Amino acid sequence: MKLNWLVLLVFLLPFSLKAEPKVVLISIDGVRWQEVFAGADPTLYQQSQWVKTPELIRAFKPGQPELLMPFLHKTVSQQGITVGDRSQGSAIHVSNPNQISYPGYQELLAGFSDPTINSNNKIANPNVTVLEWLNQQPEMQHKVAAFGSWDLFPYILNTKRSGLTVNAGFMSEQGKLSEKQKYLNQLQAKTPSPFANVRLDVFTQEFALEHMLLHKPKLLYIALGEADDFAHLGQYDQYLAAIHRSDQFIADLWQELQNDPYYRDQTTLLISTDHGRGEAAQWRSHGKSAAVPGYKGPVPQIAGSEQIWLAAMGPGIPAAGLIRTGETWQQGQMAATLAAALGFDYQAVQLKAAPAFDFNASARLAVSDTAPVADHQGL
Repeated sequence: MKLNWLVLLVFLLPFSLKAEPKVVLISIDGVRWQEVFAGADPTLYQQSQWVKTPELIRAFKPGQPELLMPFLHKTVSQQGITVGDRSQGSAIHVSNPNQISYPGYQELLAGFSDPTINSNNKIANPNVTVLEWLNQQPEMQHKVAAFGSWDLFPYILNTKRSGLTVNAGFMSEQGKLSEKQKYLNQLQAKTPSPFANVRLDVFTQEFALEHMLLHKPKLLYIALGEADDFAHLGQYDQYLAAIHRSDQFIADLWQELQNDPYYRDQTTLLISTDHGRGEAAQWRSHGKSAAVPGYKGPVPQIAGSEQIWLAAMGPGIPAAGLIRTGETWQQGQMAATLAAALGFDYQAVQLKAAPAFDFNASARLAVSDTAPVADHQGL
């Protein structure tokens, strides 16, 4: 009889554990929708001006985005949704007029555009982001963490005020450390970065993974940065390689989430970017055209800088693939969306925030494999 009760207890134990929603938000800085949905750009792919190491990207064929980002296309798009392929009538934009990184991350994380944030200067964000607000909720305290490659994230998330757990730029991990964290600190200090204020993404990835395994955050934000910086340098081959590495990392992260009972089937994955970038010779930059080296003309916005993309999967997100958006979606909707996935109404406390994405209502606009292709450039 005792054995029977023991067997019953073991059987019922998993059902007695309360499922709690978790969210992982990942941004890949400055990645164009064109590469995400069409693969390597044929106008840049074979130009020696932009490609110095062709063997690095030989596998990334134009017109085959699944080769560049296999996890996004073979897993996320199959099990969730993607938005941003303007050739199929799917569009999402930033609303901030600057179309550069700090204003983009402000909009992404606070839910609205702030005209006073109009540069990438190291100024503490006066606005409370959704990460900071969630960290103030009793059930979320000390369960929110952010890891970024760019050294501006402590300012964007205003760590002095927010008290958020943030590791970004070339910061070492502090406090009681695992052996892996100690090793990463040492390795990062010995590894040169080609960028003055952006560390290599592998350190951001590994610091974030180790924190996740040790501390089990309910909201984890990971901001990768290499792609944008290689693009600014005009290195299209390295830009593509960075996108591919980012996709591989997200695949590895998702596998870790599915291997852990704390996260398995309880985690929403959201992936996006902070801004778009130009086309043809202007692909290197975004925002004001004066940012392009050697530019001597007027300084209008570089077309395409406002055009971004997103991908999502997890509990409550339909397996709809690429969806037509009808009206253009906005970057600022991400903040309320991730809060809603955790069971919170961010708009109720931040009236300026854009509403959450309604993934289920949009699923009926899914683009089928046989749908006719419409030219919606410039939506």
